[in-house]
Amino acid sequence: MNKKKVSLLKEKIKSISLELFNSNETLSITTNHIAKSLGISVGNLYYHYKNKEEIIKDIYLQMSSEFEDLNIFDNVMKSETPFTELSLMLDLIGELFWKYRFLMRDSTLLIALDKDFKDIFIKNQEKRIKQIEILIEFLISKNIIRNISEEDIKMISKVSWFISAYWQTYISTNGELSKNSIKEAKDLIFKLHLEPLLVN
Repeated sequence: MNKKKVSLLKEKIKSISLELFNSNETLSITTNHIAKSLGISVGNLYYHYKNKEEIIKDIYLQMSSEFEDLNIFDNVMKSETPFTELSLMLDLIGELFWKYRFLMRDSTLLIALDKDFKDIFIKNQEKRIKQIEILIEFLISKNIIRNISEEDIKMISKVSWFISAYWQTYISTNGELSKNSIKEAKDLIFKLHLEPLLVN
């Protein structure tokens, strides 16, 4: 099998897997389901991915790469209207999290079941929290939000990440996820942490 065909099939496996995971409980989907949906043998699927966990990790890395491509933090810091730009950027994050909603919905489960996934997730989480800290410090430096202590910056950064990353897990315990429920996470971050700190 040539490299181009391998690459195309791997992308199809990820795409179909994403659809299945988003539409069903992650644990209920097996490699047999994925192979059947693709019309290929399980052996052919295993040629590309040795198990379901490998597919999930690859999808997570793809989501992380797309997050980086948004250049959220740079765009906010370079904007003439940073607070407005931040709102727009959080809308884009919401779209991304909706696209990969099973990862957000089932993150605690995936972390518990796969140490490799847990390691990747925690490393990414630490990076995002640090980026939020830098963003808050920037907003303070531009006199957009009032000055707060370093301890408060760290606390707000952690809680903001917690809301954005785990809100879908909370929603899924009470009902069905929707784009609107994901938007609620953004609204919470603004109303609880940012708007009360605005200088004007």
